[in-house]
Parts: sequence; structure tokens; C-alpha cells
Amino acid sequence: MRLTISGAQKRVADWVRTTFGEASANEPRERSLRMLEEACELTQAIGVSRHQAHLVVDYVYNRPAGSAPQEIAGTLITLLGTSAALDIDTEEAFLLEAGRIEKPEVLERCRKRQSEKRRALGVL
Repeated sequence: MRLTISGAQKRVADWVRTTFGEASANEPRERSLRMLEEACELTQAIGVSRHQAHLVVDYVYNRPAGSAPQEIAGTLITLLGTSAALDIDTEEAFLLEAGRIEKPEVLERCRKRQSEKRRALGVL
């Protein structure tokens, strides 16, 4: 059976609620900061410089804000395009990572790191 976006979303939403609680799961700014962190880590992993990343942040924040639904769609489309450029099977990568983070020892490590990140980013 193939993974669906809605199935993946439910699986992740359930994991976030179980791991971090309802307040964290339902806080859009906190979820968005985590998404930004992961996007930065991906960019770093493929060799984009800190300077280039800062230029993109400045470019984006010098323009009017978009709408969340459209930007989520753009994020998904861009992620899939990046996966294709890297010849990565997005579904396979998702399933591997979802299985990894669902392990009890990883779950606990995620809780500890999330607490540290929330304090560092002022999301309490």
C-alpha cells in the first residue's frame, strides 16, 4: 500500500501530540519554527552556505506574507522537487524516518531536545 499525504499527516500529527503534547502540537509558530529548522538542516546538508541562507531569509521577509495554505503547498512541491533533484525516494525516506522517531529511545531524546529548543527560541 502506498503512503498518502493525509495518512502521513495523521501519523505525524499523532506522533507530535504523543511526544510533545497538545499545546506544542497545536501551536502553528512552534511547528513552523521546527519546519524552518529542518529546511535549514536540509540546505546545509546539500552545501548551501549560511550566507546564501541568510540572503533567502532577507528576501522572503522583505516581501508581503503569503497565505498559510498556499505556502504549505509550495513547501510540499518544493520538497518533492528537491527530493527528485537528489534522486531520493521521498516516501521511502519518510517511512524510514517515521519508524526511527517512533522508537522509545529516540522519542525521549526528541522530547529533551524540544524542551531545550523551546527555551532557546522563546516558545514557552
